[in-house]
Order: sequence, then C-alpha cells, then structure tokens
Amino acid sequence: MVPSAGMNLVSLEFRGAERLVLPLPLASFMKAAKTGGVPLLHPWANRLRGDRYDVGGTSVDLGRIEDLKRDGNDLPMHGLLLRRAEWEVSRVESHPTGTAAISGRMNWHDGMRDFAAFPFPHRLIVIWSLRRHQERGIAVCCRYQVEAGDRPVPTAAGWHPYLRPSIGCDRTRIRLELPPVHGTTLDSRGLPVIDEDGRPVIRTVDDPSGPLDDRRFDDLFRGPDGGWTAAVVADGVRMELEADAGWPWLQVYAPQDSDFACIEPMLAPTAALSDGHPVMVEAGGRFEASFTLRIIDGSAD
Repeated sequence: MVPSAGMNLVSLEFRGAERLVLPLPLASFMKAAKTGGVPLLHPWANRLRGDRYDVGGTSVDLGRIEDLKRDGNDLPMHGLLLRRAEWEVSRVESHPTGTAAISGRMNWHDGMRDFAAFPFPHRLIVIWSLRRHQERGIAVCCRYQVEAGDRPVPTAAGWHPYLRPSIGCDRTRIRLELPPVHGTTLDSRGLPVIDEDGRPVIRTVDDPSGPLDDRRFDDLFRGPDGGWTAAVVADGVRMELEADAGWPWLQVYAPQDSDFACIEPMLAPTAALSDGHPVMVEAGGRFEASFTLRIIDGSAD
C-alpha cells in the first residue's frame, strides 16, 4: 500500500502470484495518468457530466484546474487524489498472527493544490487491514471515512479494484459472480440517462454473472440495499469483494481481451456530483463505509 499513490493498494500477492493489475512498474506508474491496483476515487468516482457542478449553493468550475484527469471525451474523471503525497500515515501495525494494518489521513483545506476543484474542507481517513481468512485465504478490509467541519461535505467516491485471479488466463475460464442488480442506460460518453429529478433511470437486466468469454463491460449497476458480494474467479482462485450498505452502486469494467475484471464499489452513481445527488456528510458529522477483498484458494475443492 503506497500512501503517495493515493492510499492505493498497488500489489497483493497470494500463493506466489500477483493478483492485482498495475499497468506499469511502480516508479513509472507514479508519473503516469493511469489507474491500477485498488485506487481511491475521491471525491467522485468515474466521470462528471462536465466542468461545472453546484452543491448546496456552491458553484465550481473545473475548467481552470490544471492536470485534472480526464477521459477520452475530456470529462473530469476519477476525482483528485490518484497521486497525492499529503497523506499522514498515523498507524502501522504488524502481528505474528498474520494481521497488519495501516491508517492514513488527509486534511483537505483551503490553500491546498486543487482545493478550488472541491472547496469543501474535510478530513479523509483510509484504514487498510490484512488478516488471514480461514485456512486457505487472506482478507483485506478497507475503511473509508469522511469527517466534515463546520459545513456539509458532498462525496460521490468509489474504489477501482483491478482483480486478476490468474495471469494470462483464457477468458473462458474467468467467471464473474454478481449479486442481484438493476441496470442503468449509459449514453455514448458513459454517463447515465437520468430522469427529471436527475437520478439514473433504473431498468431490469438479466443476471450478468457467468464466464467473461468475449463479453466486454463498462456498466453501472444498482446493487441490493444492505450491501452486496461479488467475485472474479479463475483457475481455482476466488477474488471476492464484499461491500457494506454504504456502497449501493457498482461499476463493472472488463475491456476487450482483458484477463482481469474491475468490480467498483461506489457511494453514488456516475455523475452524482454533477446531477445533484451525492452523499452529504452533515456539518460536524462523519460518514463511514467499508469493503473487504478476500482471496481464497479453491483448488482443493
């Protein structure tokens, strides 16, 4: 876990093999506008509808923000913290029992670079912990916390785990297991079609679970209330992501010919900050949500 990479879990080895995808060696990755590992997308996940958004009477114009990550349509993408060095590591623990933890915090305040892109002072805390899972696996838990100051703070954050249970695996052997979900309709720019209240139009979809085969995904789903569990499985290794009720939305991303899949827990749908429906943390309040990534060796089953 590298704090200066945005509290990003950049590597996770299990049974002698790397199970996450980092597109470049770490030193090169730190200089490139790419995503990989398990990056935090804060204060918005995925893309915004444009350079302007309004929340609680505050209007923001991102057009003057330099080096903002953007997608192929020039839309603001994946928030502001993909590579920031201002994290204060406040706790590192390791125990002979096989558990370990690291905690980082960032005080987002006026005067910081890019504060004008998100002018809402707050404290952000991320806690990663690692433990054994039963006899044949490991579990990595991530807690995301936002503490508001004297004014409310919007957030539409998410995480982007690049899960690869088997390197170079034929896609016929890679299987997705998703919870019961509802779908959304995305336009040509990857933005959800919204109703008159600015909320994504929800539709019934067939269960997307099954082998990847020749399928491609870059789809937004509404998960079950109360939390959900999804998995990417291949060659006897199960990578299972369990999200609590704080992450009711998920994006599934598996580009053509990939030997990985991303199952992304999200606090709010794509463009929620633009559409006026982020999660609001009340003044003086705290918001917390967690997810757990488990890697299980099922080869003996």
